[in-house]
Amino acid sequence: MNNEQIVNKVKDTIKKYNLIKRDERIIAAVSGGPDSICMLHILNVLKSQLGFRLAVATFNHKIRKESDEEVEFVKNISAKLGIPFFYGEKNVKEIAEKKPRSLEDVAREERLKFLLKIKKEKKYDKIALAHTLDDLVETSLMHLLRGTGVTGLVGIRPLSFQGIIHPLLFIKREDVEAYLNSNNIPFRIDWTNFSLSYLRNRIRHQLVPLLTSLNPKIKQHILNLSIVLSEEDNFLNEIAKKDKETIQNRGKYSVTMFNNLPLLEKRRIVKLILGEIASLRTQCTFKRIERVIDFLASDKQKANLYNNFYIRKNKTEFWIEQAAFLPFTTEKEYVLNVQGETEIKEANITIKAEIVNSVDRATLGKNKVAIDMERVPQPLKVRFRRKGDRIVIETGSQKIQDLFVNNRIDVEMRHRIPIIVDNKDEIIWVVGVRRSSLYKIENNTGKILLLTATLRKGFL
Repeated sequence: MNNEQIVNKVKDTIKKYNLIKRDERIIAAVSGGPDSICMLHILNVLKSQLGFRLAVATFNHKIRKESDEEVEFVKNISAKLGIPFFYGEKNVKEIAEKKPRSLEDVAREERLKFLLKIKKEKKYDKIALAHTLDDLVETSLMHLLRGTGVTGLVGIRPLSFQGIIHPLLFIKREDVEAYLNSNNIPFRIDWTNFSLSYLRNRIRHQLVPLLTSLNPKIKQHILNLSIVLSEEDNFLNEIAKKDKETIQNRGKYSVTMFNNLPLLEKRRIVKLILGEIASLRTQCTFKRIERVIDFLASDKQKANLYNNFYIRKNKTEFWIEQAAFLPFTTEKEYVLNVQGETEIKEANITIKAEIVNSVDRATLGKNKVAIDMERVPQPLKVRFRRKGDRIVIETGSQKIQDLFVNNRIDVEMRHRIPIIVDNKDEIIWVVGVRRSSLYKIENNTGKILLLTATLRKGFL
């Protein structure tokens, strides 16, 4: 392709996949290498045509001695083009020594953290990464070699998560080099890209040339496969998300409904559930997903997922829990902060308190209650279930044990449900279950304490 064709190809990719909208602010992640320098220059050409604003962000991993010079190189190019420049750095080697991850993975993770931080703080809309068709091919093959499903075989998508875009995704590396050379655009070479100690480099310099010798169109075939799989993956994921919502109730999932789903959907739903927990997001292996499916079809009630994360179930529901949240004494008490938030670590709940003059009663419920601030004896406290606990209701009083049974609260969960009491230990609110009839607001109530319970993960 000539220069005009390359620019138009990038422009077509942006339009087809709606990567950049008019008036959006785009950060170009530029290292100084040929791919990112090419992307920067092409985006700079297109910014006036497509009506977007452009900035450059560079992250120094402090791995190679050349990295400081490369930062200055990118900074000078940005200045010549009149483009804002952002810089970040981390000693990735030191960080990697403390983590059970490869240096390559940690470097990628730290760079992404920096880019997302700049995007948020400086109010940019998208982050443009300079991955090419060759990167897509290498990524798909690397995932295949390591073991993957449909999502992994896709490799790289034009529009990824958190506003990350890949405008050069359908451009070959040879076209990038041709564009730079014909326009006399300087760039820097990262010589670690030629080291065969990295799997990606072995794929790039050994496996891909071998496959190309067997079929010169192999890169295009893998790209075509990626496009088809990406569309099918998106379609199936939307179905799985809807079915996940259908079987979900207050942070738990129906065992019967799950077991009646097709195996294809079971796998995707399990992956969605595990993916909601940061510590499990990278642990969604085929083997682990299959173990979860087998567990839910068994008579077992508890199984370890990873480290201190467990999956538990009863006859009707299953849920994920972290062992660190479970051990605590029922004698534990918190003084409720009536003008702010109180974090209940044992229940993984935060209770927000506000003092207001009026409240819309229609917004109140099991997770949000209003209390007559002028009548309730203070300080208010948060504690857990104790033997003999009763709650005052409109018809008299009720044992907390009976309240849990009537509301079908799982036996394993009852001990971790927070209870709000006054300074006489009268129960005002069993959080997420029921409010007592004490200290209710009236039409003439002047000072109202509004309590809202927010759950990060659990039973509400």
